[in-house]
Amino acid sequence: MFFRSYPGEAGLEQLAPEWDGLVRSIPDARFPHFPGWYRAYLASKRCDAATVSFVAAYRGPRLVGVFPLQDQPHHVALLKPRFLGTIEDDELQLSDFIFAKTSENAHLIDDLTHWLRRESPFRWDVLRLLSVPDDSSIAYAARLKPPRLTVTQRYDASAYFDTRGTFEHATRKMTSKFKSNLRRRRRLAESSAILRFQSCRRQEELPQAFGLFLDIEASGWKGQAGTSSAILCRPKVLAFYSEMVRQFGARNECVVNLLWLGENAVAAQFCLQIGRTLHVLKVGYRDANSLHAPGILLQECTIRHACEDPEVDLLSMVNDPYWAQSFRPQTHAMCVYFAPNWTLRGVLTVMGLVAKRGAKSLLSRSSNAARTADHD
Repeated sequence: MFFRSYPGEAGLEQLAPEWDGLVRSIPDARFPHFPGWYRAYLASKRCDAATVSFVAAYRGPRLVGVFPLQDQPHHVALLKPRFLGTIEDDELQLSDFIFAKTSENAHLIDDLTHWLRRESPFRWDVLRLLSVPDDSSIAYAARLKPPRLTVTQRYDASAYFDTRGTFEHATRKMTSKFKSNLRRRRRLAESSAILRFQSCRRQEELPQAFGLFLDIEASGWKGQAGTSSAILCRPKVLAFYSEMVRQFGARNECVVNLLWLGENAVAAQFCLQIGRTLHVLKVGYRDANSLHAPGILLQECTIRHACEDPEVDLLSMVNDPYWAQSFRPQTHAMCVYFAPNWTLRGVLTVMGLVAKRGAKSLLSRSSNAARTADHD
């Protein structure tokens, strides 16, 4: 086993042909595994490409893993350690390394960390792997053979629906009250116009559908009259999503779902379908139609459509959005992993995390004991 670093955009393109072959051989590949995902990110100029490298792992002549790494802008007071890890950006949402979850790859994270500590060109104190879902390649290897002194913290979740059966099965935990509310909202919408769901993924229909999605997402409080947080209001974010349409649309993997009320598109989702999983990355709805809850109605239609589509087994919400929780999805834990370099700042930073976690655990036990004593 040996490792080699490919820096920046030039490194990505040099590695891309082998990388693309590797990811196509992984049966449960997700969107953070594809070179096109990182190509879109670097093309958007949302970070300095000089801070990003792609480390390749070879077993003999064969590429077996790719590890996108960034000098992270994360800061810790006093010690001021240098962080290296997965790319930190709100738009990326999930992180993972690219390798198959097989027994021969179970030591890859540990092997990578050994190389980073001893031979790599990077200057770092703490390896920080952020936004890592529990079903990822990182989590698989970290469970089986974590690097020494690794600290794991849970901080979020990734919601999903099993769509291999019926809509009723996918949403079986949904409350009767929410089901009743859905029916009421649908009747209210249909009393004013015809309600229609449309899923667009063909290359000839994607440009118009993507334009509608952008217009809908910027139509309300996210637009220029509000927080200016919409994609259309942020040129670098717009470049990222536009490049994703180009990268994944050419593979027939980019999907825009629309909900129409009469002649007006009132809600939209930007998605990627990778293998048998449909990932919902971004949603928007028109505030002018908020009485009908168009975002909620579109989510219902999307779940139904995924259940009826024989090519979709899983509908992933990517993170755990509050507005989808009423549908009672299943969830994977999302964690952050810390592993120290053998520097004073690295070891002290990770030991501080251990001490902080121990203090929280002690406080929790003390609080529980106090409540028990009061009850007695």
